[in-house]
This record gives sequence, structure tokens and C-alpha cells, in this order.
Amino acid sequence: IRHHFNQPNIEVIYKLLSQKLLLVRSFIFDIFICLWGMVIPIAYIKAIIDNDSKLADQGARVWARFSLWVLEKLCGIKYEVRGLENLPNSSSKGFIVACKHQSMWETIVFHLIFDRPVYSWKKELTKIPFYGWFLKAMSGITIDRKGGAKALKNLLFQAKKYTDHNQNIILFPQGTRTQIGSSTADYPYQIGIVAIYHHLQVDVVPAALNSGIYWNKKGTKKSGTIILEFLPPIKSGLEKKEFLQRLETAIEVKSQEISLTN
Repeated sequence: IRHHFNQPNIEVIYKLLSQKLLLVRSFIFDIFICLWGMVIPIAYIKAIIDNDSKLADQGARVWARFSLWVLEKLCGIKYEVRGLENLPNSSSKGFIVACKHQSMWETIVFHLIFDRPVYSWKKELTKIPFYGWFLKAMSGITIDRKGGAKALKNLLFQAKKYTDHNQNIILFPQGTRTQIGSSTADYPYQIGIVAIYHHLQVDVVPAALNSGIYWNKKGTKKSGTIILEFLPPIKSGLEKKEFLQRLETAIEVKSQEISLTN
């Protein structure tokens, strides 16, 4: 009887070892993504020197493709994209994708879904040697959070330039990464997306996901399939309150549904 109760629980040991191994793999991936982010600007130095956004965007696509391949092989994280039929079919003007933000994953994947997507980033990041210089060369919107009204005017100018050239803008309407299970009271939808929506007069495609389950805000990863789903577009011309209500409801309800089924 004593021998029976002292016998190690194989399932518990296996689970603990699996968790430790996943932490190690996650740590290795974090090191990889940092180094890989240094390699691409050097490999595409010509894009920086010539300020060639097309070449830089090509480099960003290479970076994204290999990053997600390594993520799958090392951490067992795959992904599935749904709702592509909901994307506006226009050859003359871009649109806005308003996406739930739970991890770094969604800052990578859109490079593989769209041709030359446009992300936004803080002005301070562009000052980092090589990495920041590469950001400046890429298609992207630089945000000066201390610039006030002048900065907002510049942001709207940049955004319109891209949509007029048929490039799609990726926005995270809550402004930061959120945790699974958190509410919009913790991470409210920001007013900035309303200004962009009204100024550009283009469709906004809500996008829901569950990336935080497999790659959370703290960077911890676990194997599984991330689901990204594009929802029916919100047409231009709505008033502020109705637009925000439709956007928030669409993203939050679908993100919760995806998370609960996984």
C-alpha cells in the first residue's frame, strides 16, 4: 500500500515537463524574433538607404513568413483565417481593418494576408538604429503622442495617402494588447479610430481573434490554433456613437465566441 501511494504520478510529471519545455521553447522563440528583427534591416539595407517602401515592405513580408513558420515549428502555434469573403473588393481604394489586439501575433500576420499593409507605431521607435530606420522606410503611420492637434492632422494625412494608393490600414481600436477575459471597461475603445473613419470615408472591417490564448500579453506561449476572423464591413457615413457601438459589439462578441470554442 505504501508503495502504491509513493509511486510517482506519471501524468503530473509529464505535464510539468511539458510546461517547462514550452517555457524553454517560448524563450528560444523570443530570442529568435529579436535577432531576426535585426537581420532583416541589415539584409534590406538598400531599402533604408534609398527610402524604398516597396522593398522594405517586401522585407517585412519575408520577416513575417519566416517568423510564423518558426513559431509553428518551435511552439506548435498554427493559425486559421476566416471570413475573407467579407473583405471589400476594391482595386482603387484601401480600407481599415479594426482588429482585436491580444498578442504580438497580429502585428505579424497581416503582412501575409494583405499586399503592403499599413501598421502604426510610436515615433520614438523610429529612432532605434537599423530597426527604427527600417520602420521609417516601410509603409506605416508614425504617431507622435505628444504632438496634440498637429500630430492628429499629420496622422490623418498619412492614413489618407495610403488608402488613396489602395493600401489597407491595420488599427487596434483599444490601443494596446488586452488580456483574455478582460472587459472594455479595462481597455476601452479609443476615439482615434472614429477620427480616421470619418476623415477617410472608407469601410472598416472588424476582425476578431483568440491569439491571447496561445500567446498572451506576457509573451507566454502554448501550442494550438489561433483563429482570426474578418467580420462584415461597417460602411462609411455613420455617426460616432453608432459606429463605435457597432464596432465594439462585433469585435467583442465574436472574439469571445472564438475564445470559448477553443
